[in-house]
Amino acid sequence: MVIKMTQLARRRFCQSVLGLAGLSILPSCSLQREQQFVSAYSNTDGQHFVAVFNQSGEVFSEVEIPLRGHDIAISHKEPFRVIAFSRRPGAYLYDIDLNKGVIKQTIKANDGRHFFGHGVFSPDGQYLFTTENDYHNQQGKVVVRDAQSLAVIKEFNSGGVGPHQLAWLNDGKTLVIANGGIATHPDTPREKLNVLTMAPNLTYLQSESGTILQQFYPPHHQLSIRHLAVDRRNKVIIAMQYQGPKSDLHPLVYSQQGDGPMVACTASDLLWQQMHQYTASVCIDDAVNVAAVSCPRSGFVSFWDLRTDRLIDTFQIRDCAGVTLSKDGFLLSNGKGEIACIDPFLETASSKMQLTGYKWDNHMQSLKESLF
Repeated sequence: MVIKMTQLARRRFCQSVLGLAGLSILPSCSLQREQQFVSAYSNTDGQHFVAVFNQSGEVFSEVEIPLRGHDIAISHKEPFRVIAFSRRPGAYLYDIDLNKGVIKQTIKANDGRHFFGHGVFSPDGQYLFTTENDYHNQQGKVVVRDAQSLAVIKEFNSGGVGPHQLAWLNDGKTLVIANGGIATHPDTPREKLNVLTMAPNLTYLQSESGTILQQFYPPHHQLSIRHLAVDRRNKVIIAMQYQGPKSDLHPLVYSQQGDGPMVACTASDLLWQQMHQYTASVCIDDAVNVAAVSCPRSGFVSFWDLRTDRLIDTFQIRDCAGVTLSKDGFLLSNGKGEIACIDPFLETASSKMQLTGYKWDNHMQSLKESLF
């Protein structure tokens, strides 16, 4: 069932390019300097990079990294600095200066550990928090690192196995963690070792003490919690990947807020079936109370009303994974080198282009200010 909004909460202004979504390259719809974004990508030669670009497809900076990247952590205290995480179960993170186009330092996870592709800087910019795997003990960790040296200061139990994405609540002190529940080991990198006994959860952690404040569990133990986003009211939108039989049907998008339970968002059984048990990135636009969840196996992005937890609509884009917020709507990227700006209310792409030879990775971030 598709729910239509009765009134636009915010109008977007890309009318000059509406109806031109099929063009390979479109001009900017703003007279000001265009907003810029950062993402990892691979090329057709098997090389891996981190790139800064705009939604018109102009690439301003790219830095080659040794391994395939996953997510990017942005230091808002140092505009040209980002941390790129190698894809799970990667042992490396890369401290990158986008202005100079260099890797300043490469950090290897401590012995017996690997990263899960995600991390966040503290709001004051002093620390980097990373999700890691203590794979000898199959225990998830949240590791606190000095923001400059990236040396480990302390670590906490994540509250589960296989912690993936983490995010801040609005108090700047509480972290919410997606414990995916899947045990892995670098000797068999992509093998899931405990599918029958996995126990994913959503954990709230006090970032200074490591105290676990609350935990919430999905209705089925094979609903792996992978990615999440937090809105201005501390409502968490959760995107899951189901690890059970392919014939099973489960909702894959949930919300959770405060002391309330984890609640499945409302959509038809057909939609859940079309997702093929897999979701990727989550992004929230607080101005219009909409969350976007990308579904690469399904070839669409889904839009959700944060006020009702109901599906608004879907937009077809093959192999889409990365999603972030632009001034014109949600910006999507995919493994075919495409970038598309989607307004869920207009149900069309206000811009769409493709970079030949690019294979964008699963996550994309908006830069707070344009750097180039």
